[in-house]
Amino acid sequence: MVAGAQWRADAAEGDAEGGTHLVIVSGLRDDEPPTDDDGFVTYVRKRLPHPLLHRWLDEAEPLSSAFGYRRTANIRRRYDLPGRRPAGFLATGDALCTFNPIYGQGMAVAAMSAVVLRETLSDPRRIPTTRRVQKALLAASRRAWGISAGSDRSMPGAVGSALASGSADRVAVWYLRRVLERYPGDPVVGTAFRSVLGLCAPVTSLFAPSVARAVLLRPPMPTPAEPPTSPEKPGV
Repeated sequence: MVAGAQWRADAAEGDAEGGTHLVIVSGLRDDEPPTDDDGFVTYVRKRLPHPLLHRWLDEAEPLSSAFGYRRTANIRRRYDLPGRRPAGFLATGDALCTFNPIYGQGMAVAAMSAVVLRETLSDPRRIPTTRRVQKALLAASRRAWGISAGSDRSMPGAVGSALASGSADRVAVWYLRRVLERYPGDPVVGTAFRSVLGLCAPVTSLFAPSVARAVLLRPPMPTPAEPPTSPEKPGV
């Protein structure tokens, strides 16, 4: 669940390991969740009224205090562009591209970058020059960058280069806003959106005919009163 201009806060709960669970709560700038125990619970009750999350916080045994994270800027460093750099110098992971952590893409992109690095260095058809490998690493992060940086353009309080947008960007933001309005209750839009957000499908899948029809022609469907408690079927 990702906050947007129409939602000031969001939350997610998921299994961790060993019977433990992780509760994540986030808010937009100037409305961040407190990290003290009482303030954290009060924030959830005021901003997120769904009783399921309240039950988790009431019945679960806390294993630690809440931890706050305020570094949410999307930053990309273009080491692939021409310039004076040491031969053999490569940047990857957070040194190359950092994302707003609410999208949960950092570790996935790091793993994808490791695969690209292995494949590029072992390709017998091409000499793995520093710039060629660096461009391949940048390409591995491009999909996640488009999702996080593109989505955050419409957030209240966005600063920096996120404010520079043309007509194509405004159309994309308008379309994405309609996707966000429909994905909680529409199974077609929801399946496509989750696949894109999880980096399992390209962003272009949001423009597939069946998804585009739902986004452009159908009104938003009611959000289910209760969240799903069983996994989606394989391939869905």
